[in-house]
Amino acid sequence: MSLSLHMSSSRHACLGSGLLIALLSTASQGQGFHAVVFTTGATTMSVDALNGVLTTARFSGLSNDGISYGANGYVALGRALLGVDVAKTTYGEEGTSSGRSDDLNAMQFLGTASYNLVATKRMNLFPTLGVGVGRIDITLRDRSGGAAVTTSQPTFAEVAANPGASSVVAGNHLLYSVGGGADFLITRGTGSPAGVVFGVRGGYLIAPNRTTWSTDGRPVLTGPDASAGGPFVRVVVGLGVR
Repeated sequence: MSLSLHMSSSRHACLGSGLLIALLSTASQGQGFHAVVFTTGATTMSVDALNGVLTTARFSGLSNDGISYGANGYVALGRALLGVDVAKTTYGEEGTSSGRSDDLNAMQFLGTASYNLVATKRMNLFPTLGVGVGRIDITLRDRSGGAAVTTSQPTFAEVAANPGASSVVAGNHLLYSVGGGADFLITRGTGSPAGVVFGVRGGYLIAPNRTTWSTDGRPVLTGPDASAGGPFVRVVVGLGVR
């Protein structure tokens, strides 16, 4: 009797495992849907090097937490998802009682390639690699005005010490994105090819080279080692079609 129950349990376990493998195999074999979505979420970056220069010039330290918003889209080719990702991150404005204020914004422009681990009519589940460029804009304002630095190739510290009424220091660098996401397509009926997409993205932005700085068309020398890199998480909503 005990042997019979054991054999029956083993058969049920094998049957259950086989069914689960079959379902996962079926889910991962189809072609996913195409999507165009809006994204928003949180991004962080290291601002210690920037703040070391800015606080010396009597500016307030910048925040390392930003809010991102942008757009993302991809085309499904088999289980490959090829697309683009554009986002802006706002880290906010900081000020001091001396009348000096600064704010930080970042942009990213990436081409993306993903592999659909689970590709069904309703779901795309994928890791993603993105390659492109990033940009940082730091706006420095001084209520008292004064003369801005006029050197043809100023240092970052010189621009921060003498920004005039307002100066923008911009930094450009290569940018990589490593992460993944999951998108869900909701349609009005089983036969409808289009619908609303809800999803989530997460990952890490990596800047492998030093940032090239400039202000008002002039190169800025000896800038801090800072870039728009760091972890991010975003929610997405948009349109999808099979």
